[in-house]
Amino acid sequence: MEDESGIANVIVTPDLYERQRLLVTRSKFLMAEGLLQNQDGVIHVKAMHLRALSDSALELSSHDFH
Repeated sequence: MEDESGIANVIVTPDLYERQRLLVTRSKFLMAEGLLQNQDGVIHVKAMHLRALSDSALELSSHDFH
């Protein structure tokens, strides 16, 4: 997962993946909710819930941050 503030890893456990396999493999955009972890300066989100996001509801315009 990446945004203008940096990169974070989303950890999906095998049991969550099995329960949400179709969602994970077929969705263009996902929202992951879970615990935020900072381990040795590396950011992780340990996913507890996953939800598909509709691409029509997202703002997809480009931003120039410089």
